[in-house]
Amino acid sequence: MVTVTLKVRFYETDMMGIAHHSNHIRWFECGRCEYLAKAGIDLFALLDDGIAYPIKSVSCEYISPINYADTIDIETRLTKLTRAQMVFTYRIVKHEDGRLLATGTTQNVFAHKDTGRVARLDEADYKKLQAMYAEDISHT
Repeated sequence: MVTVTLKVRFYETDMMGIAHHSNHIRWFECGRCEYLAKAGIDLFALLDDGIAYPIKSVSCEYISPINYADTIDIETRLTKLTRAQMVFTYRIVKHEDGRLLATGTTQNVFAHKDTGRVARLDEADYKKLQAMYAEDISHT
């Protein structure tokens, strides 16, 4: 699992001072990008190699409001991995007390950038992700 901690910025909130629901998806991306970086995956190198990694599906359950200036932890865990896709789960919790604020899931597929057809991750990058995945499933 990888955890990203951030403070909710004013522009992420609505007129009531509550984080707009669209930001949860952005926060999931923050967690996912950090997860891939810690696994040693260079997203720009993948793109340079002609491999894109679009989102196929995303879901979020909003459990409790997140307010302006709250400090939150985005916990990201890889829960499914093949050479053609990754599925991540997320928990957003209040940093101070660990209260659960939201949960979510994303599915990314690997695709050839020029055609959009399914691609397979190369062996070296796949092994990097497998190592992180093995660690994640051993802690669930």
